[in-house]
Amino acid sequence: MDPNRMTSVEIQAFSVEEAIRLALEQLSLSRDDVDIEVLSDAGPDEDAEALVRVTAKGMASQPVPSSTGSRRPPGPRRVPGDRPSSRGVAHRPDRPSERVINPDRVDAEEESVAKEVVRELLANMGIEADVLAVDNPSSIAVTAEDPPTIFIDIVGRDLGMLIGRRGDNLSHIQYMVNLLCNKRIGDWTRVVVDVEGYRVRREESLIGLAERVARQVSRTRRPMVLEPMPPNERRIVHITLRENPEVMTESNGEGANRRITVMPRA
Repeated sequence: MDPNRMTSVEIQAFSVEEAIRLALEQLSLSRDDVDIEVLSDAGPDEDAEALVRVTAKGMASQPVPSSTGSRRPPGPRRVPGDRPSSRGVAHRPDRPSERVINPDRVDAEEESVAKEVVRELLANMGIEADVLAVDNPSSIAVTAEDPPTIFIDIVGRDLGMLIGRRGDNLSHIQYMVNLLCNKRIGDWTRVVVDVEGYRVRREESLIGLAERVARQVSRTRRPMVLEPMPPNERRIVHITLRENPEVMTESNGEGANRRITVMPRA
C-alpha cells in the first residue's frame, strides 16, 4: 500500500451502514479489505448519529479527524464520585506560596523538559516523529485548581502503534513521561501526551455517546450502564452530563471493570 495513502478514518452518519459506506468510499477500499469498529450506534433517537472507525486490514488504527462533530464549551474540572487513583502519581511537594499558576500556559522551561523526555523515549523506541508543546486542545478547560499541565502532541507517520487498542499504549507512554518529567522538574506538573490528536477525537466520540445515552435514559426513565472505561474517559462522561437536569452519573466497579451508570434524576 502507498505509504502516503490514508489507512484509517472515522465517519459519523445517520446510520452505521451509511457511515461504513462513506468510509469505504473515502479510503477507496472494499468491505473485505478493512476492519470495522462501531464506536457508537445511532440508537433510537432520530437526531442521534452512528460513529464508525474503518481501518485497512493489517494497518494500525490511527484515524484522521472526521468532518462532522463540534467542540463543546469548557466545563468544570472536578468530578464528584470518581476520584482519580493516587497509585503511580509523583508526590506533590509543597509549592512556594508566591508561585502563580497560569491555567492556560505553563513555564516554557518545563515545556522544554517535557518535550525532551518524550523525544528521548521515542528515540529509545526507534521511532522518528516531531514532538510539539501545544495549548490545551480539549474542550475541557484547565482551571487554577488543577496542577500545571503541559500538553504534548506527537506528530508523524505510521504512529498507530503508539496509540494501541483503545489508547492503551498511549496511556502507558503518558504514565512514563509523567514520572520522568516530575523527577526532572522537581515539582508536580501534569503532562498530557497525545498522538496526532487521537485524544481529542476520542473525547468528541465520548461526548456524543454520553449525550445520546442521556437522551435515552431521560425518555425511558431507566438507568444504562456503559462499557468499562479508564479514569480519563469516565471523567469526560461525568463532566458532559454534570449539568444535565434529566440525568446523573456514578462510577461503580473496580480497576479495569469500573463503569459509569447513567440514571434518571429523581
